Amino acid sequence: MTRAVLRVAEVLAADSERVRIETAKLPSWISAATAEVAIGTVLTLEARRRWWSPRPRVLTLARLARAMTAIEQATAVVTIVAGAVVRNHRVLSAQRDSPPSMAGKWEFPGGKVEAGESPRAALVRELAEELGIQVEVGPEIARQELETGAVLILFQAQLSSASPDPEAREHRDLRWLTASQLMEVDWLATNAIFITNLPAIL
Repeated sequence: MTRAVLRVAEVLAADSERVRIETAKLPSWISAATAEVAIGTVLTLEARRRWWSPRPRVLTLARLARAMTAIEQATAVVTIVAGAVVRNHRVLSAQRDSPPSMAGKWEFPGGKVEAGESPRAALVRELAEELGIQVEVGPEIARQELETGAVLILFQAQLSSASPDPEAREHRDLRWLTASQLMEVDWLATNAIFITNLPAIL
């Protein structure tokens, strides 16, 4: 006789195949189910608690939660988004002010995707925080896996009709570049890879 099904569920910013590999390592008393969603993988862990089980319910839930945390740590992929903001056939570039190893280099502005956030929503938030602008995010232009294992995605974007002009709130300087000017600035190596994708949208 089954007394209760105890369950925990989370949305993990991870590839579903990597999650399934980790769930295969779980003890037999924990069952797992996965579902792919736009922002990652939904993982549900369950334990069926028998009426005669000596293990308290709260302890079982705590063990499920620890198993979930371990899988999340083992599979987490950091996603970084950047925006190629285009206006009048020019793309916005931003000069880094920090850290020292990157200071003076140029990049497409953006930042890390937070837990439970879609890449496009993250880009809208990051550009509002860094530049004070409102953008409409278009198609993905390109992506690459970095040496750290993080994924960097470049999206095409444009200023919304109500957006103010960008301000260098967290950067040293900003420049609008035409296709012929793209090689005039010293790009971060990770961003320089995207340059060949830009002329097609300018």
